[in-house]
Amino acid sequence: MILRDPEDGVRLLIPQPSHALLSGQMMAAWGAPGFARPDPAPEVILAAGQHDIAWLDWEASPSLNPETGLPHPFTGLGAAVHAPMWARGVERARAAWGLWPALLISLHGLRIYTQYMDPESLPPKDKAAIDRNATKEEALQADWIAKLGAKQDQVARNSALVAVTDALSLALCFAKPDMAGEAPLENGGSRKMKLVRLETARWSLDPWPFREATLTLRCETIRLPEGTRWTDEEAMRRDLREATWSTLAETLVPADGA
Repeated sequence: MILRDPEDGVRLLIPQPSHALLSGQMMAAWGAPGFARPDPAPEVILAAGQHDIAWLDWEASPSLNPETGLPHPFTGLGAAVHAPMWARGVERARAAWGLWPALLISLHGLRIYTQYMDPESLPPKDKAAIDRNATKEEALQADWIAKLGAKQDQVARNSALVAVTDALSLALCFAKPDMAGEAPLENGGSRKMKLVRLETARWSLDPWPFREATLTLRCETIRLPEGTRWTDEEAMRRDLREATWSTLAETLVPADGA
């Protein structure tokens, strides 16, 4: 779950799969001249939109952080909790959609543990969970790449596309533009994305990777009064199940058209 800092007395709670929906919308629109394109497109779009399938069960019954009185953000849970979730998510993706989506979701999970985290600095139980996950996932990835007959540069390009759409979505959901990531280019290079918040729900993006002149992204969120707190986990889960959901809409425009 993503907990956005309160704005105007309201805090947004955005479940991980809802945030991933924004990634899928971006991937479906991706492909301006000069940028790497998803190939095969339907499977890569699906993987981007479902890259957080690992969190489905947790989001249905989130855990309470007693220090804040709010659900744990995904950044507040250790690998001993979520590495087994990632493994189950990859298994679900393989059973539901086949090799390409499962491969890209698996690669995305390993990226989290190798690029966004330092296993050597973590508690032993978290490092052990990451090591177990890596051993299993790397074997699956090698097998699936061979079965797909995919080239390594194709796999790397698709994985990088999932990574940048995830980063852009996180930047929008957290309202922290410095998280925007790097976009893979058609020539094999990459370019850092610069995201600027123009107003509450409008952002400029440079360079512009989408085929459309503007892009509005939508997902469902829970809006809570800023002071909302819980002391009982089951009460929190009940209240979240009964909460009113609303649409988060964020519009991207090219920097030169802002």
